[in-house]
Amino acid sequence: MELSEGTAWNRALRNNIFVFLACIINRIPLFMCNKPGSSKSSAVPILINNLKGKMSKDSYFQTLPELVTASFQGSQNCTSEGIIKVFERADNYTRVKHCSELLPVIVFDEIGLVELSPYKPLKVLHADLEVETNNYGFVGISNWRLDASKMNRALYLSTPDLDVQDLQLIGKTIVESMEQQAKKPLIDFNSIIINGIAQAYYDLYDNLSDAPPDQKNYFGLRDYYSLIKSIVRNLMETKEKVDIYEIIRRQLKVNFDGILDGSSL
Repeated sequence: MELSEGTAWNRALRNNIFVFLACIINRIPLFMCNKPGSSKSSAVPILINNLKGKMSKDSYFQTLPELVTASFQGSQNCTSEGIIKVFERADNYTRVKHCSELLPVIVFDEIGLVELSPYKPLKVLHADLEVETNNYGFVGISNWRLDASKMNRALYLSTPDLDVQDLQLIGKTIVESMEQQAKKPLIDFNSIIINGIAQAYYDLYDNLSDAPPDQKNYFGLRDYYSLIKSIVRNLMETKEKVDIYEIIRRQLKVNFDGILDGSSL
């Protein structure tokens, strides 16, 4: 499996790719639901870029059909007509080549937002997600579960929360990627500091597990990613010797402040 530069091969990403591959090859509709930053959207382009049919670099992937996407961005203003057109595009792809050579995949991003549409457009999915008549792959990506009438027509994958080891791996991958791009190693930002930041974020997230619903997910994974990137960026922009812990304190204030103060938790 080829990954783009800077991609952390963490547990959540591996699970997403494995289930996504199994479902699209067998034409089983899939809903991937979890919090932002849990590698849902990352898994899709990785698999699309690796499955190129006979042009694939991996010998096993060469035995599988080439994937071609029919993408749809969900919103609260979606209508059933727009969704129907996406399925029609997928049907048209099946007529271009023999089905064994080309496999259309419908990628429905932010499908959870579509449930909020006053037009109730997701009702058209009921017939289109029948496995017996499905000639293409389907993946719906959402930050939360859909209602039971949709979930019962597809496989539901809930990405597990990242553990400390996953957070440490992602932090180190971000640092290494930014170092390679800038061609400037950061001696001060070592693995001990990265591991400490990852543990601190994990403890913060754990403390918020018993918080009120409006505060439970106040600090998401993307805040952690932004923190690591901001620290690296500050270190690279500073030409003279600086106190790395002062930079960390400043970036903690930037990324973990607001209505809820992360430093008080």
